[in-house]
Amino acid sequence: MDAASLAWRLWVPRVLGSLVLLALLWVSPLWAPLQRLEHDLLAGFSAPAHPPVGVVVVAIDEASLSSLGLAPPLPRHLHARMLQALAGQGVAAVGWDLLFSAPQTPQDDAVLAQALQGSLPVVLASIDVDVQSTQLQQYRQRVESIFAGARHGNVAMPVDADGVVRRLPDADDAFWRVLAQAAGRKVRAPPPGALLRHYAPEAAVPTVHYVQALDAAQALPPGALRGKIVLVGQDTPVDGVDRLRTPLHVLGEGTQAGVRLHATALANALAGDWVVPAPPAGPWLQALLVLLALALHTRVWRGRSAALWSLVLAGAAVLGSGVAYLAGMWWTALPTLAMLALHLNVGAASSYWQERQGREALRREFAQYLPVPVVDQLVHSGFQHTRSERRELSLLFADLAGFTQASEAMPVQQVADALDAYFSRMTDCVHRHGGTLDKFIGDAVMAFWNAPLPDAAHARNALACALDMQTAMQELRALWRGTPFAQVQLRIGLHTGEAAVGHLGSQARFTYTAVGDAVNTASRLEGANKALGTPILLSGALRDAARAAGWTQPLLWLDTVRLAGRSAGIDVYTPCDDAALADIAQGLRQAVQSGQWAQAQECCAAWRAHGGQGAAPWRAQAERWKHRLQEAEHSGQGGQPLPPTPLDKV
Repeated sequence: MDAASLAWRLWVPRVLGSLVLLALLWVSPLWAPLQRLEHDLLAGFSAPAHPPVGVVVVAIDEASLSSLGLAPPLPRHLHARMLQALAGQGVAAVGWDLLFSAPQTPQDDAVLAQALQGSLPVVLASIDVDVQSTQLQQYRQRVESIFAGARHGNVAMPVDADGVVRRLPDADDAFWRVLAQAAGRKVRAPPPGALLRHYAPEAAVPTVHYVQALDAAQALPPGALRGKIVLVGQDTPVDGVDRLRTPLHVLGEGTQAGVRLHATALANALAGDWVVPAPPAGPWLQALLVLLALALHTRVWRGRSAALWSLVLAGAAVLGSGVAYLAGMWWTALPTLAMLALHLNVGAASSYWQERQGREALRREFAQYLPVPVVDQLVHSGFQHTRSERRELSLLFADLAGFTQASEAMPVQQVADALDAYFSRMTDCVHRHGGTLDKFIGDAVMAFWNAPLPDAAHARNALACALDMQTAMQELRALWRGTPFAQVQLRIGLHTGEAAVGHLGSQARFTYTAVGDAVNTASRLEGANKALGTPILLSGALRDAARAAGWTQPLLWLDTVRLAGRSAGIDVYTPCDDAALADIAQGLRQAVQSGQWAQAQECCAAWRAHGGQGAAPWRAQAERWKHRLQEAEHSGQGGQPLPPTPLDKV
């Protein structure tokens, strides 16, 4: 599957997943509190100053109570005096946010009743209360003042489930509506579901103390109340006594007196300053369009780009919502913000899942090549070492000589069992020495060291693995005793050089492997064992690297050979247990490469004499060199450096 098809295949579930999660969030108990919080933040940060619409609050506050030396409820003859003072100031109307539902003294009630008969328009408070009954489950009862002939307005404020007043009272007998009618002020009918616009506390509704209004002619500037609509009510900081929470609580403001909320509602109505909720489908359509646009833009997922664009779109949604609120419409940004957050998380989760699947696929793939501890290191490093690069590697090729011929006379299953046992032992050897098992090629094994993880002793470990493989091969031949496989020999070629290593292949199939001249050289050295009669053949480059890494066992120089595909010669060595013989061979190497024939003859004689006491392979090598030197001398090459032995056919 190409990248474009994969991007579209991942895009669809990301969009659907975001929509499903948003639907679940919408029906969850979290949605309503989040939406209320959004509204309260908008209301708090955008709260304007109180508009100049001629509304004044007369507050029965602590200062007034202290000056009068009284506690609520105040005597009604003071309220009557208040009405016379306000009438003298030419106010437009007075609204009393006090329930006169029970009588006081006959004198006080009579004085107030007489004051209410004056020409000044007055609206008294009434309220509907829920009544529990043993005969009926529940019913509502209207509580009005004892002054039945007066105008009454319902002072009930709609309170949301969290105890916050956000909505404008919209009943026909709402206190603000009746008061505006009494003052002769026309107001537009608020739209359904209108919300209160709360004003900044530092520039709130104009307020005078109760004691100032009692003596308005002396305590207030001339004309201060003329034409104003006055609301009288209790404004003490005692919670629970006609005090309600407003959206400004998110900014640390406490509760607000009911009389001030009625003044806010009246000011909203007079200024047409309420806030109208947007059509419900609008914000959701916006969220859907934003999701589709962002999902299309990020169909090829890049976490940083997706996060940046999500932040940009979220900022635009918040800014648009704030501008709309100032203009009088609550266009909630919550669906868009929630959609952006959910899409980002779904995308990140999908990306993480894809990455995890990729990492697990890499883990499974590398588990075929490497020991489990090495794979764990790769996983921990985020497979940073698996990118294609050129690196010095120590490479090993191992092949079974005579296996094909032996397998022709054996049943297929027995051949398969023999290969399974062989490959298992060889794999254990490679992993035991920290190597990377590249591949099986027929009955051959390819492995390398120093990739994907760095290995400072890669040449030494490769050589140790080759010796371990030969030991394992002896055990296999013992296991195969009595079958044609008991005569099979293992040949190993080793070389150190630079190669390209990494994930190589096609879009349909790729593998972690190494390619290059160094790989070919190691493979040729494995084949050169046949010509030289050795089980292990290693290059001079690997021998030097192994010694630099601490290899101390003797390595016997055999010859300088020219392999197929190479024009220059390469020194080849094989492990041996005889340090003295290795020194003799090294002397022979220096002599033949420098053209010192007399010294070469002496070293060859010493090798033959020393090899005659040792193993047959070393005696065969001494005889090979004897004939080689004789042929070179007869051909007239004496006194010149000996050219590499051609192994072009190997």
